[in-house]
Amino acid sequence: MLNKLFGKKEAPRKDTVIEFKDGTQMDFDIYWLRRELEFQHQPDKLQFRTNENHSLKFGELINSLFDIRKEELSVLSINDGTLTTIEGEENIWNYEFLKHYNRDENGKYNYLCAGCSGLMNQKVLTLSYRTHSKTDSDNDKSISKKDAILIVHLQYPEGLKDKTLYVQTTFCLPTVMLERSKKGMNPQPKSLSILIAFDYRQKEEVENEFFTVFNSAKGKLKNNKTEELDYLERELLEVLFHPQIAKEFYFGKKVMTENRFWDAIEYFNNAFKVLQYKWWEDNLTHEEFQTLIECSFLIGYCYYELGLFDKSYKYLEFSSKNSNGGYKYQSEFINCLIALKDIRSLTIIDHNFESLTNKKEEDRSEYDYDFYMFLLRRRAYCMIELKQYEVAEDILKGILKNDPENEFAKQEIEYIKQMRNNE
Repeated sequence: MLNKLFGKKEAPRKDTVIEFKDGTQMDFDIYWLRRELEFQHQPDKLQFRTNENHSLKFGELINSLFDIRKEELSVLSINDGTLTTIEGEENIWNYEFLKHYNRDENGKYNYLCAGCSGLMNQKVLTLSYRTHSKTDSDNDKSISKKDAILIVHLQYPEGLKDKTLYVQTTFCLPTVMLERSKKGMNPQPKSLSILIAFDYRQKEEVENEFFTVFNSAKGKLKNNKTEELDYLERELLEVLFHPQIAKEFYFGKKVMTENRFWDAIEYFNNAFKVLQYKWWEDNLTHEEFQTLIECSFLIGYCYYELGLFDKSYKYLEFSSKNSNGGYKYQSEFINCLIALKDIRSLTIIDHNFESLTNKKEEDRSEYDYDFYMFLLRRRAYCMIELKQYEVAEDILKGILKNDPENEFAKQEIEYIKQMRNNE
């Protein structure tokens, strides 16, 4: 059903659609619809909306999220390229959160700014609350609110500027000084990341447009009328069925080709967590399990390229043990074991040799020869490391018999000669 659903895309007819020279089309409404879908999936108590005619007070926001009271407020610092300090309970409580997204008198958007630490459109707010002087007269002496700090980070908004912007807002409550010597105590910082919406139209109008598309898509899907879905309905359902996996995989592989391995790990790990959660809920399809294997492999591969073999091992072992053989998964796992000087390296190499040898002719794949040659090279390398030069040399000569121009075998034979001359 999903193949039928996502296999064919009808030509959109809305005026928000742009057709490119190569014939592809893009409806820019999907940018805010996707974020609105994410926003609506947040718990009700975490759904905060504001606009140019309704201020979202900073005090009301943090009181709702963290039970920080007005009388506890002390100093608020705002870093958006320049540093601003606000003091006084009333001033901090009534600070208009996201007011920098208001349009000016000419109707232009002013949310572009240099940002903190030279990072475009990023703001950091630091609130200190509950000073020593206040705790002396306050009935609540909780250590968790004594000279405490709340850090708030705002990222570049997504959405459409004439409709709604969605600001990824991350809150962090650092760990306060506690008695760490108490048995079992392992205090951790609290963190929360949510989308906050800034509407340039009435809230009701925004939500009505979203749910018109969303409910129409769900209705057609429920009644098996997928051929009637328009572009936006298809796109929205695709995000609903695959909320993270497709996007995270796409960007992960993209940045991995640029050797941005840390960035790739972040993308792949997002998809891995979603699939892992579905596995624990016993709600993982066979296709999704294969994606989980591939995802684990890609995380392990990135860690391997970074030289973090201990981290790589966990993911590469999972992908190799849960895949049905396969040159790619097995070879990277063997490489990782050798890099770790793991004593099981030769055992696993020999096990794969045996599996290849016992394979029926009709079951052989186009990759079996390459895998066989790989195993020979890895076994020869292990023998050299173990100073069993005669065994290694026999293997390398066998490689050259099958592949006379094999550079690895030639170089390793020369290396063995040097090692013997130095003994």
